Amino acid sequence: MLKHWKLVLLAILGFHLFLLTQLKFTAWPEMLLWPYMMAQGFLPYKDMAIAHTPHLLVDLAVFFKIFGTGVVQLKIYTWLLVIACDLLVFWVTNKLWSRKIALASVFSFSIAQIFFDGNGLWFDLMLAPLSLFTYYLMIQKKYFWSGVVWALMFLTKQTAVWFLIPMGITILQNKTEKFNLSKSTFFGALSVIGLFTLILIVFGIFPDFYNWAIKFGVFILPGSQGQIQLPDIKNLIIAIFPFTIFLPFLLNKKTRNVILLLWAMVGAMGVYPRFEYFHIQPALPFLAIVLGLVITQIKRKGLVKLFMIFYLVGSIYLFANYFMRNWREGTRFLEADVASIVSYVKNNTQENEKIFVLNWWDNIYPLTKTIPATDPWVPQLAWYQNTSGIQEKEIEDLKSSKPKLILFKEYEQTGLAAYVPQRVYEYVIENYKLKEKIDGIQILIPRN
Repeated sequence: MLKHWKLVLLAILGFHLFLLTQLKFTAWPEMLLWPYMMAQGFLPYKDMAIAHTPHLLVDLAVFFKIFGTGVVQLKIYTWLLVIACDLLVFWVTNKLWSRKIALASVFSFSIAQIFFDGNGLWFDLMLAPLSLFTYYLMIQKKYFWSGVVWALMFLTKQTAVWFLIPMGITILQNKTEKFNLSKSTFFGALSVIGLFTLILIVFGIFPDFYNWAIKFGVFILPGSQGQIQLPDIKNLIIAIFPFTIFLPFLLNKKTRNVILLLWAMVGAMGVYPRFEYFHIQPALPFLAIVLGLVITQIKRKGLVKLFMIFYLVGSIYLFANYFMRNWREGTRFLEADVASIVSYVKNNTQENEKIFVLNWWDNIYPLTKTIPATDPWVPQLAWYQNTSGIQEKEIEDLKSSKPKLILFKEYEQTGLAAYVPQRVYEYVIENYKLKEKIDGIQILIPRN
């Protein structure tokens, strides 16, 4: 097999890509709206409320600017990122261990990456390759560059701060150069964050960035009512099960490496406060490496053999269930009702016309090439809309822009769609009337 390792690697990549194209893809509305608006010239944080740092969004906005905005482009970007992470898993594992382990690791990653809802772009997906590359640089004692890459992680999502724990432990393990190594890492991170801060100041959006991404995103959002979503027992067991492979790994003297477990643990800490499988993506490269090491190095005798049989059967069962639920299920957030509304809006508006979407998916704006009637655009979720002055500003914008079209979905009894931004809702009901209803979505037009 190793004589033809390039063919084996190519087969694994092809297998991974085939599964990605055939299983359900999640086109998160924000991953279309935010980069689309930025590509249109709107400024992040000033013209749209974003609780995340902007590295991924800027990258995606450039991609959309070159290739256009759409679900196809989003899929291509996502799959390229996933395959790049495959290659990085292989490269790092080959450098630090062996080609045999690298092939086993990249195959393991291809399965785990899909199982943990990786077929869709979110911030955590980009954290996966960046976290692995940071780990590699730390192991190679390239501390300045590890600081640089960590800074890019932090500018992708604030949960990158957890990775400072294993980075700090790695530095502390050096008995003589702790200060110099920490200083080198610090200046690497500072060089990126300093440049980023300068750019924010030049564009005049530093106060807005601080307000949404730091003050709100770090100190307010995680504890907001309705934001915390913990898993039930079933989902918790499913999430933990793949990581039980660390048991034989840590008990084996030849492969004992607690630091890999630590990197995996901090990579999974993004699941709090809102538990979703895709938040575990940054931990998966380390899980895959451990799987590769266990498969190729640990002798399966006695209890270890029984454990590996149990692990294999359990993994096949879990992935088979996922596979059957998602096989050729299309694209989430681009179902038939969304397609119908997109077609209607395109036929009844002009490009760059201002419309307003109330209590429905915000991907309608980029898919129809229209613009939100409110500036800044703020998500219609309780923890955003209850911020002081937000609804009053939205009403002012609706009065001044006077959109001729509002899309409205009636509020539900429970869940996120049950929240009513009362002042905005009352203004819309008082000033707009029902023209028609399409697939449950009300088409509202001005009363006068």
